[in-house]
Amino acid sequence: MSQLPLYVGIVCVTAIIITMIICKVSLETIFGLIIGLMIIAFVVANLIDL
Repeated sequence: MSQLPLYVGIVCVTAIIITMIICKVSLETIFGLIIGLMIIAFVVANLIDL
């Protein structure tokens, strides 16, 4: 169960990269999304640990 956040993170990053390639989104937007997802993943990981 402790591996779940890692898999979710990999899937999210892959989806972001695919979206960036398809839509040609700016890097600033991508980094903003990555930071947001990292915070969400951190919170989810803590909730799972509890």
